[in-house]
Amino acid sequence: MKVLVSIMIVLACVTTAALAQIRVVVLPFRNMDGEISLNTWSYELADSLRSSILAKDPAQTTFMLVDQDSVEMAISELNLDPSNVQYESDVWRAMEKLNVDRVVQGNFFRRGERVLMNAYVYDVEFKMADPEFQAKDIYKTATTYLDAVSTMTKKLYPALLKPLP
Repeated sequence: MKVLVSIMIVLACVTTAALAQIRVVVLPFRNMDGEISLNTWSYELADSLRSSILAKDPAQTTFMLVDQDSVEMAISELNLDPSNVQYESDVWRAMEKLNVDRVVQGNFFRRGERVLMNAYVYDVEFKMADPEFQAKDIYKTATTYLDAVSTMTKKLYPALLKPLP
């Protein structure tokens, strides 16, 4: 009987720890350039950043990354279009539907041969970027833009480890 009670207590603790884990979403980057041919970069940057973050904590012990299919489904159910001006405000409804705590979101702007990139970690409750851990003003070329992902990961990862307010 004591063994059964002990097992139930352990299971309750493990379940509580899993539920208390911070849920994180990586959204596709915003194409601020407006050139449709660069829209693939939005997903390439997001997928690369997601993989890089996941590589830092493959067991997802400190936070849990929501799978990209769930993110895409939530966005499409609400018929959200990243090129629409209202996307910035409407995307929060999808994030609340996914029950996430933090959102990693970024943007890029190509000007000539240079690409300017920014990435932020947002707190869903307050809809504000973490003021301390931001990856801003990262410049690369059109052929090396994915090299910025390692810099973004270094700068953003500590924000994902912060406890919830």
